[in-house]
Amino acid sequence: MTPPRASVATPPVQDVEELLASLYGATHAVRDRLRDELERTGLSAPTFWALHHIVTEGPRNVGQVAAACVVTSANVSTAVEDLVAADLVRRARADGDRRVVLLTPTPRGRSLHRAVWERVSQRLATSLTGLAPAELDAATRVLHRLSHDGAELRRIPEVPAV
Repeated sequence: MTPPRASVATPPVQDVEELLASLYGATHAVRDRLRDELERTGLSAPTFWALHHIVTEGPRNVGQVAAACVVTSANVSTAVEDLVAADLVRRARADGDRRVVLLTPTPRGRSLHRAVWERVSQRLATSLTGLAPAELDAATRVLHRLSHDGAELRRIPEVPAV
């Protein structure tokens, strides 16, 4: 059960801008740690993120992987080809519709994804040393809400010209 929200007021824009700047910095920190780990595996970042979505979301077609990675199907095709060639992902026809090709992770793909994810998590954990459990819990709840708040976050509002 989700705890009730303490307030329904919209936070001040300045506070949200500070949060946005912090998120930007955090994504770069994650990207840098991930890049170091991916260099060991030979995977590119786009290929890893395609693998991530296939592993975590279950069988997916190329269009679904592209949407999750916020790129076009043409952009994700190379990553998928690399994953198939490396025996990290398999293609299979969907049972209900033979026209649909689904991508599923191989045991090797699952294992590699898990190893990279754990190493990056361990590296991030060292950056969070000294953080109180309540602070980590609050940060996790905020990021979870931002990442699961549906289409509202995917739509970029129009900003009036200055």
